[in-house]
Amino acid sequence: MKRKDRSCSSPSNLDLIPLDLKMATVPTKSHMKKCHQNKLKEDEKDTTNPSKLGLDSLPLDLKMAILTRVPAKSLMKLRCVSKMWSSIIRSRGFIDSYYATSSRQSRFIVGFSNGVFGKPEERLTFFFSFSHDEGQESSSLLPTFEMAVPTYSFNNHTRFLASFHGILAVLAGTKWLLCNPRTEQVLTFPANIAFVCYDPIDDQYKALDLDNKIWEDPSAYLKHKVLTLGGGQAWRHIQGTPLPYRASESNVCINGFLYYAASLTKTDDTVMVCFDVRSEKLSFINAPKVVAQWGRESVFIEYKGKLASIVRDPYGRANSFDLWILEDVEKHEWSKQTCVFPSSFWDDIDEYRGIRFPGTNKAGEIIIAPKNLSRKVQPFYIFYYNVETQNLRRVRLLGIGDSEEFRRSYGFGKIADDSLVMIAHQHVESLGFL
Repeated sequence: MKRKDRSCSSPSNLDLIPLDLKMATVPTKSHMKKCHQNKLKEDEKDTTNPSKLGLDSLPLDLKMAILTRVPAKSLMKLRCVSKMWSSIIRSRGFIDSYYATSSRQSRFIVGFSNGVFGKPEERLTFFFSFSHDEGQESSSLLPTFEMAVPTYSFNNHTRFLASFHGILAVLAGTKWLLCNPRTEQVLTFPANIAFVCYDPIDDQYKALDLDNKIWEDPSAYLKHKVLTLGGGQAWRHIQGTPLPYRASESNVCINGFLYYAASLTKTDDTVMVCFDVRSEKLSFINAPKVVAQWGRESVFIEYKGKLASIVRDPYGRANSFDLWILEDVEKHEWSKQTCVFPSSFWDDIDEYRGIRFPGTNKAGEIIIAPKNLSRKVQPFYIFYYNVETQNLRRVRLLGIGDSEEFRRSYGFGKIADDSLVMIAHQHVESLGFL
């Protein structure tokens, strides 16, 4: 992954929304600004003076071992102290080491917008991170504020959030964004890109685009283009599309392979398109028709390293869903398991707004969450479902739906129904730059 240096003295546009990271609820703007400035002064005294920390005289490998345990925000300040420290922190070896250390912690990102669509300057999309409570049976989780991006908002037609190797891929409004919450780097791309995916071997982020003329001529083959994001390269055309097809928007990227549903235009058979992100080759996997029957509302997740589809009516209240798992890629074999949860599940969710299935935690529990913030100020819950035991447990996310001051300060409540909640189910802190 190529890295582009940023000036340490230039202000970040993300500093427009300074939040106290230790607070579960957000105070007033004036109080936040004062606390943020005091916090920066204290951090600079303690973490940006290598001599005081006694690091200058240590061997390089020991320096790197110590720095991997320093908070990422402090490392960003240390980068500005000297060329030597910037060189260490921005080196490929240190970035990989820091990621390996961070990957031991299971976290997820929650993103939501304030529902303002009239004035661009009032639009805000917030990102908070939480630690998964795998095996701890916690009743609530405290948030860590990551970043806020102005002028962009999630809506019913343009919404996507996923974490690839510490970088957030976000489709909000009219743009695709690639964001690193740790470095506060944000890159924007046009929204007409069909899919964003990641190659873990070459550490590359790529965009896949499709020619929509297939709708004018069903017998025509789709034209595919690929772009390496952040690499300064041009679009490349892919040759050899297997058969003409119509693609669905629902997708998931698993271990360097992008999967999305499609129907063959000649036979109307349902297939999963498999795009090898590294080799940039396409192939088809036969799939049961129910796997993609809901089009853009279909749900694809990674379940224990395998491609899986959650099949249920997305517009109605149901106490069960079918989990289809691709057991054998070569033989195109799928298994099905019906998952049941208690009717009391709906007591904490407005069934009109519906639910989404962002993915799983490391323990393999399926995450279930409301699609929207409630119009009322009330607790926001997510649920973990164990497929094997059919046990469903509820966890409250503090500081999201239950902070009246936060909503009032940042424009929530005017169009509350449009405050979509997106979740990147597996996120690891990274110092990487595009």
